[in-house]
Amino acid sequence: MSLQFPPTAGLTLPAIREDLRSRIKAEIAMAAPRVSWRTFVKKHFVWNSGEHVGLIGPTGQGKTTLLTELLPLHKYVTVFATKPRDRSMDALIARGYTRMERWRDIDPDKFPRRVVWPDATRIDSDSHQKDVFLEAFGKIYREGRWVLAIDELAYFIEPLGLRKPIVTYLLQGRSLDISLLTAMQRPAWVPREIYTSCTHLFVYRFNESNDLRAVSDLSVTHARLIADIVSNLSQFQALYINTRTGQMFRTTVERGTIK
Repeated sequence: MSLQFPPTAGLTLPAIREDLRSRIKAEIAMAAPRVSWRTFVKKHFVWNSGEHVGLIGPTGQGKTTLLTELLPLHKYVTVFATKPRDRSMDALIARGYTRMERWRDIDPDKFPRRVVWPDATRIDSDSHQKDVFLEAFGKIYREGRWVLAIDELAYFIEPLGLRKPIVTYLLQGRSLDISLLTAMQRPAWVPREIYTSCTHLFVYRFNESNDLRAVSDLSVTHARLIADIVSNLSQFQALYINTRTGQMFRTTVERGTIK
Protein backbone atom coordinates (compact mmCIF):
# COMPACT_ATOMS: atom_id res chain seq x y z
CA MET A 1 0.00 0.00 0.00
CA SER A 2 1.41 3.41 -0.95
CA LEU A 3 0.16 6.98 -0.88
CA GLN A 4 -0.98 8.50 -4.17
CA PHE A 5 -0.06 12.17 -4.08
CA PRO A 6 -2.40 14.56 -5.94
CA PRO A 7 -1.24 17.38 -8.19
CA THR A 8 -0.18 20.31 -6.03
CA ALA A 9 -0.52 23.15 -8.55
CA GLY A 10 -2.50 26.03 -7.13
CA LEU A 11 -2.45 24.69 -3.55
CA THR A 12 -0.86 26.57 -0.67
CA LEU A 13 1.70 24.82 1.52
CA PRO A 14 -0.73 24.54 4.50
CA ALA A 15 -3.34 23.04 2.17
CA ILE A 16 -0.84 20.51 0.83
CA ARG A 17 0.14 19.52 4.38
CA GLU A 18 -3.49 19.17 5.45
CA ASP A 19 -4.28 17.05 2.40
CA LEU A 20 -1.29 14.81 3.15
CA ARG A 21 -2.40 14.41 6.78
CA SER A 22 -5.88 13.45 5.61
CA ARG A 23 -4.52 10.86 3.24
CA ILE A 24 -2.26 9.38 5.93
CA LYS A 25 -5.24 9.10 8.29
CA ALA A 26 -7.29 7.41 5.57
CA GLU A 27 -4.51 4.94 4.86
CA ILE A 28 -4.13 4.19 8.57
CA ALA A 29 -7.87 3.64 8.95
CA MET A 30 -7.83 1.14 6.09
CA ALA A 31 -4.68 -0.75 7.16
CA ALA A 32 -5.39 -0.79 10.92
CA PRO A 33 -9.10 -0.25 11.58
CA ARG A 34 -10.12 1.00 14.99
CA VAL A 35 -12.19 -1.53 16.95
CA SER A 36 -13.49 -1.63 20.51
CA TRP A 37 -11.61 -3.79 22.99
CA ARG A 38 -14.62 -6.12 23.38
CA THR A 39 -14.89 -6.63 19.63
CA PHE A 40 -11.17 -7.13 19.30
CA VAL A 41 -11.02 -9.81 22.04
CA LYS A 42 -14.12 -11.67 20.82
CA LYS A 43 -13.52 -11.57 17.07
CA HIS A 44 -9.91 -10.82 16.26
CA PHE A 45 -7.56 -12.01 19.02
CA VAL A 46 -6.72 -15.70 19.21
CA TRP A 47 -3.82 -16.45 21.56
CA ASN A 48 -2.84 -20.11 21.30
CA SER A 49 -0.59 -21.96 23.74
CA GLY A 50 3.06 -21.53 22.82
CA GLU A 51 2.53 -18.17 21.13
CA HIS A 52 4.36 -15.19 22.60
CA VAL A 53 2.88 -11.76 23.23
CA GLY A 54 4.88 -8.53 23.42
CA LEU A 55 3.69 -5.19 24.77
CA ILE A 56 5.79 -2.18 23.80
CA GLY A 57 5.29 1.37 24.96
CA PRO A 58 6.42 4.19 27.23
CA THR A 59 5.50 4.35 30.91
CA GLY A 60 1.95 5.49 31.57
CA GLN A 61 0.39 4.26 28.33
CA GLY A 62 -1.34 1.21 29.83
CA LYS A 63 1.01 -1.75 29.30
CA THR A 64 0.57 -3.18 32.81
CA THR A 65 -3.21 -2.87 32.53
CA LEU A 66 -3.11 -4.73 29.23
CA LEU A 67 -0.80 -7.40 30.64
CA THR A 68 -3.06 -8.17 33.59
CA GLU A 69 -6.19 -8.07 31.40
CA LEU A 70 -4.78 -10.79 29.12
CA LEU A 71 -3.91 -13.22 31.93
CA PRO A 72 -7.41 -14.79 32.27
CA LEU A 73 -7.18 -16.10 28.70
CA HIS A 74 -5.02 -19.02 29.89
CA LYS A 75 -5.39 -21.42 32.79
CA TYR A 76 -1.81 -21.80 34.00
CA VAL A 77 -0.21 -18.42 34.62
CA THR A 78 2.90 -17.30 36.50
CA VAL A 79 3.81 -13.64 36.88
CA PHE A 80 7.33 -12.51 37.79
CA ALA A 81 7.26 -9.45 40.10
CA THR A 82 10.35 -7.37 40.79
CA LYS A 83 9.35 -4.17 42.60
CA PRO A 84 9.47 -3.68 46.38
CA ARG A 85 5.80 -2.68 46.22
CA ASP A 86 3.40 -3.16 43.35
CA ARG A 87 -0.33 -2.48 43.47
CA SER A 88 -0.91 -4.46 40.28
CA MET A 89 0.62 -7.55 41.87
CA ASP A 90 -1.32 -6.95 45.09
CA ALA A 91 -4.50 -6.89 43.00
CA LEU A 92 -3.65 -10.22 41.39
CA ILE A 93 -3.02 -11.80 44.80
CA ALA A 94 -6.33 -10.41 46.04
CA ARG A 95 -7.97 -12.15 43.06
CA GLY A 96 -6.58 -15.53 44.13
CA TYR A 97 -3.06 -15.68 42.71
CA THR A 98 -0.65 -17.55 45.01
CA ARG A 99 2.33 -15.47 46.10
CA MET A 100 5.68 -17.26 46.22
CA GLU A 101 8.97 -15.78 47.33
CA ARG A 102 10.53 -18.44 45.14
CA TRP A 103 9.11 -21.23 42.95
CA ARG A 104 7.52 -24.14 44.82
CA ASP A 105 6.70 -27.52 43.31
CA ILE A 106 3.01 -27.59 44.13
CA ASP A 107 0.07 -29.04 42.20
CA PRO A 108 -0.58 -26.74 39.21
CA ASP A 109 -4.23 -27.77 39.06
CA LYS A 110 -4.72 -26.60 42.65
CA PHE A 111 -2.52 -23.52 42.23
CA PRO A 112 -2.73 -22.57 38.54
CA ARG A 113 -2.15 -18.82 39.08
CA ARG A 114 1.01 -17.64 40.78
CA VAL A 115 3.10 -14.55 41.46
CA VAL A 116 6.80 -15.25 42.02
CA TRP A 117 7.84 -12.22 44.06
CA PRO A 118 11.25 -12.42 45.76
CA ASP A 119 12.24 -9.84 48.33
CA ALA A 120 13.23 -6.59 46.62
CA THR A 121 13.39 -4.21 49.57
CA ARG A 122 17.18 -3.93 49.59
CA ILE A 123 19.18 -1.81 47.18
CA ASP A 124 21.30 -4.87 46.28
CA SER A 125 18.32 -7.23 45.82
CA ASP A 126 19.12 -7.95 42.17
CA SER A 127 21.50 -10.84 42.97
CA HIS A 128 18.84 -12.60 45.03
CA GLN A 129 16.19 -11.91 42.41
CA LYS A 130 18.35 -13.36 39.67
CA ASP A 131 18.80 -16.63 41.58
CA VAL A 132 15.07 -16.92 42.29
CA PHE A 133 13.98 -16.18 38.73
CA LEU A 134 16.64 -18.39 37.15
CA GLU A 135 15.45 -21.32 39.26
CA ALA A 136 11.84 -20.58 38.31
CA PHE A 137 12.74 -20.36 34.61
CA GLY A 138 14.24 -23.84 34.78
CA LYS A 139 11.33 -25.46 36.62
CA ILE A 140 8.65 -23.85 34.47
CA TYR A 141 10.56 -24.98 31.38
CA ARG A 142 10.52 -28.59 32.60
CA GLU A 143 6.81 -28.50 33.43
CA GLY A 144 5.69 -26.79 30.21
CA ARG A 145 2.22 -25.37 29.40
CA TRP A 146 2.63 -22.20 31.50
CA VAL A 147 2.11 -18.59 30.48
CA LEU A 148 4.97 -16.61 32.00
CA ALA A 149 4.26 -12.89 32.34
CA ILE A 150 7.15 -10.46 32.77
CA ASP A 151 6.64 -6.73 33.20
CA GLU A 152 9.62 -4.40 32.57
CA LEU A 153 11.51 -6.93 30.45
CA ALA A 154 14.56 -4.67 30.12
CA TYR A 155 15.21 -5.17 33.85
CA PHE A 156 15.54 -8.92 33.24
CA ILE A 157 17.94 -8.35 30.36
CA GLU A 158 19.97 -5.85 32.40
CA PRO A 159 20.82 -5.71 35.30
CA LEU A 160 19.62 -9.24 36.09
CA GLY A 161 21.42 -10.69 33.07
CA LEU A 162 18.68 -13.22 32.22
CA ARG A 163 18.64 -12.80 28.45
CA LYS A 164 19.64 -16.43 27.80
CA PRO A 165 16.62 -18.15 29.42
CA ILE A 166 14.29 -15.55 27.89
CA VAL A 167 15.62 -16.23 24.39
CA THR A 168 15.43 -19.99 25.04
CA TYR A 169 11.77 -19.62 25.95
CA LEU A 170 11.11 -17.59 22.81
CA LEU A 171 12.79 -20.13 20.55
CA GLN A 172 11.74 -23.38 22.25
CA GLY A 173 8.59 -22.47 24.17
CA ARG A 174 6.14 -23.30 21.41
CA SER A 175 7.02 -27.01 21.49
CA LEU A 176 6.43 -27.00 25.27
CA ASP A 177 3.19 -24.97 25.14
CA ILE A 178 4.98 -22.20 27.03
CA SER A 179 4.00 -18.63 26.20
CA LEU A 180 5.87 -15.51 27.19
CA LEU A 181 3.83 -12.38 27.85
CA THR A 182 6.31 -9.53 28.15
CA ALA A 183 6.18 -5.76 28.48
CA MET A 184 8.97 -3.41 27.55
CA GLN A 185 9.26 0.38 27.49
CA ARG A 186 11.34 0.79 24.35
CA PRO A 187 12.19 -1.71 21.59
CA ALA A 188 15.58 -0.03 21.21
CA TRP A 189 16.46 -1.19 24.74
CA VAL A 190 16.06 -4.92 24.14
CA PRO A 191 17.54 -7.31 21.56
CA ARG A 192 15.53 -7.39 18.33
CA GLU A 193 14.91 -11.12 18.66
CA ILE A 194 12.86 -10.45 21.80
CA TYR A 195 9.97 -8.79 20.01
CA THR A 196 10.41 -10.29 16.53
CA SER A 197 9.77 -13.74 18.08
CA CYS A 198 6.32 -12.66 19.28
CA THR A 199 3.23 -13.72 17.33
CA HIS A 200 1.18 -10.94 18.90
CA LEU A 201 2.47 -7.40 19.41
CA PHE A 202 0.73 -4.45 21.04
CA VAL A 203 2.57 -1.21 20.35
CA TYR A 204 1.78 2.13 22.00
CA ARG A 205 2.66 5.58 20.70
CA PHE A 206 6.32 6.38 20.07
CA ASN A 207 8.04 9.42 18.68
CA GLU A 208 11.70 8.45 19.11
CA SER A 209 13.23 7.63 15.73
CA ASN A 210 15.21 4.63 17.03
CA ASP A 211 12.05 3.04 18.47
CA LEU A 212 9.99 3.75 15.36
CA ARG A 213 12.73 2.24 13.20
CA ALA A 214 12.89 -0.88 15.40
CA VAL A 215 9.14 -1.47 15.25
CA SER A 216 8.93 -0.62 11.55
CA ASP A 217 11.51 -3.28 10.76
CA LEU A 218 8.89 -5.90 11.61
CA SER A 219 7.57 -5.48 8.08
CA VAL A 220 9.67 -4.79 5.02
CA THR A 221 6.66 -3.90 2.87
CA HIS A 222 4.80 -1.81 5.47
CA ALA A 223 7.66 -0.22 7.42
CA ARG A 224 6.68 3.38 6.72
CA LEU A 225 3.00 2.66 7.33
CA ILE A 226 3.67 1.09 10.74
CA ALA A 227 5.77 4.10 11.74
CA ASP A 228 2.94 6.41 10.65
CA ILE A 229 0.36 4.44 12.65
CA VAL A 230 2.47 4.26 15.82
CA SER A 231 3.35 7.94 15.79
CA ASN A 232 -0.34 8.87 15.31
CA LEU A 233 -1.83 6.71 18.07
CA SER A 234 -3.80 8.49 20.76
CA GLN A 235 -2.93 8.10 24.45
CA PHE A 236 -3.70 4.62 25.83
CA GLN A 237 -4.45 3.33 22.32
CA ALA A 238 -2.41 0.39 21.04
CA LEU A 239 -1.63 -0.92 17.60
CA TYR A 240 -2.08 -4.70 17.50
CA ILE A 241 0.07 -6.56 14.96
CA ASN A 242 -0.21 -10.27 14.23
CA THR A 243 3.29 -10.94 12.91
CA ARG A 244 2.21 -14.15 11.16
CA THR A 245 -0.83 -12.89 9.27
CA GLY A 246 0.09 -9.21 9.04
CA GLN A 247 -3.33 -8.25 10.38
CA MET A 248 -3.45 -4.96 12.33
CA PHE A 249 -6.00 -3.21 14.52
CA ARG A 250 -6.09 -0.17 16.78
CA THR A 251 -7.80 -0.62 20.13
CA THR A 252 -7.94 0.67 23.70
CA VAL A 253 -8.08 -1.70 26.66
CA GLU A 254 -11.20 -1.76 28.82
CA ARG A 255 -10.73 -3.16 32.31
CA GLY A 256 -12.72 -6.23 33.29
CA THR A 257 -13.74 -7.29 29.79
CA ILE A 258 -11.93 -10.64 29.95
CA LYS A 259 -13.12 -12.84 32.81
